[in-house]
Amino acid sequence: MLSLIYSVNNIISILGKYKKSVRLGYLAALLESFMAFTPYMVLFYIVKVGLERAYEMKDFYLVAAAMFLSVFLRALFKRWQDKLQQDKGYYAFSDNRLRLTDHLAKLNMGYYTEGNIGNFSSVVTTDIVFIEEYASSQMGIAVSSTTNLITSVLFLFFFDYRLGIVYVLLLALALYGIDCLVKAMKRNVDVRQKKFADLSSGVISFIKGMQTVKAFNMQRERSTILESEIEKTQESSLDLVRDVHRAILFFNVFSALPVALMVVFVSYWMIQGSFDLAYGIGFIVSSFVMFMPVMLMGNAAEVLSVSGAAIERYKEMMSIEEMKDHRDTSFQIDKMNICFQDVSFAYEDKEVLKNIHLEIKEKTFTALVGKSGSGKSTIANLIVRFWDVEKGEILIDGKNIKEIPQEELLSNISMVFQNVYLFHDTVFNNIAFGNTDATKEEVIEAAKKARCHDFIMALEKGYDAIIGEGGATLSGGEKQRISIARAILKDAKLILLDEATAGIDPENEKYIQEAIEELVKSKTLIVIAHRFSTIQNADKIVFLEDGEIVEEGSSEELLALDGKYKRQYDFYRKISASDES
Repeated sequence: MLSLIYSVNNIISILGKYKKSVRLGYLAALLESFMAFTPYMVLFYIVKVGLERAYEMKDFYLVAAAMFLSVFLRALFKRWQDKLQQDKGYYAFSDNRLRLTDHLAKLNMGYYTEGNIGNFSSVVTTDIVFIEEYASSQMGIAVSSTTNLITSVLFLFFFDYRLGIVYVLLLALALYGIDCLVKAMKRNVDVRQKKFADLSSGVISFIKGMQTVKAFNMQRERSTILESEIEKTQESSLDLVRDVHRAILFFNVFSALPVALMVVFVSYWMIQGSFDLAYGIGFIVSSFVMFMPVMLMGNAAEVLSVSGAAIERYKEMMSIEEMKDHRDTSFQIDKMNICFQDVSFAYEDKEVLKNIHLEIKEKTFTALVGKSGSGKSTIANLIVRFWDVEKGEILIDGKNIKEIPQEELLSNISMVFQNVYLFHDTVFNNIAFGNTDATKEEVIEAAKKARCHDFIMALEKGYDAIIGEGGATLSGGEKQRISIARAILKDAKLILLDEATAGIDPENEKYIQEAIEELVKSKTLIVIAHRFSTIQNADKIVFLEDGEIVEEGSSEELLALDGKYKRQYDFYRKISASDES
């Protein structure tokens, strides 16, 4: 019983402002359960009257009134309970989904591995759905059943202490059966829920990698991996069924046996003559319903045990520390001067940046170059606070970015990634994504500047055409130009280009370079690029190696140094020349 109470309180703990309504629903559930017992009380009355005297019309009117009233009141109390608990429960768990989504948006990007995405998907689509669909109704049943059992104990002790003692002893046996059931559920449900999350991760990985899987003809191998996850989930579910099946059998015996024993005891006392015949028959009949709350509690225990595991997973996800966001809106970014002061950073145990000192002045063009893994993208990610620095600080206009509200920070930054993601939505909405108040004329103007208006108009529905998930219906160059149009429309002070022209064919590169020129007018520009042709006009080139800045200056200055930049530049020129020949 204590485990049931804990499970109920655990669910209530996440209901927020709807807690009072749900608790009031317990009263409705209790009254509804009392009405469910009315037919048995009427039967008790009929038996007693029939054994003592002849039936009269007043008995008929009394029985009819009691039955009709109980049916009406039971329906009324049930509707009241549903309104207070299930209806409010849907609102509460909708709020919890929104709260979880808002919470996840405030985590650093390191959280978004495929495994964690699987956990998130499992919590939102499975755990919370299970709680709101099943647990909400079972909470009221568990509470009203507990109250009914307590009421029955008090009533029986008042009527005949022998009945009270027998009932308590048999009740303890039945509750022990529930305890065994709950323990069996707990032994297995956490493992099963974890397997469901792993399966969700496996499905996401399988679908995301489908293009690569098909390209390398690895369908059978990858399918085998997914099948392994499915089999593990199946096995955990079967383990749950096997273990719980024994507990359910044990519970069913322990909850049915008290009814038989109650009949035996009352019958024995009646034969002895120490128990009134009318009351004895009434108690024999009512004994079948007096232990009904135990059966209901057993059913509730199964559901609430699963819900308990789901709640813990939800709370665990909500307990992940958020990136701190200052709510002081008095500071506004003006000039976009950026300064890295002794910044170091590591992804888990892998150190990526080491004691970085870097100044980027407003309205300048800064290029970050170096081999893959040298720390270029990490610098860009730290500026937009996808992660927070562990040592040192990053200043914008002299203010630590940790003290700048994220809304203010991100509203002044536009990023154009190498791997562009477009949403399954219209072309118009994808371009207006960073500026939802933009007019159609402003969106078209941004598209023209990004050199994508012509191919958009060639689409069947133009700006109203639906882009496939991830931009699957467009070429790489077209997706890139739409992302640049999005950045132009946002009109942010800082533009971050992360390998924006990598892997683009020469014709598209020409359009993209023209679009970028429109994008960066009077902006602070930071470019991450391997192609030296895209950074020749940079005001400053920062050459990184193994997380450290090894050279810094204009292209002419770095070539004059005859160092690492010069060697990589010469290598690039040699490759370009061989390609042209």
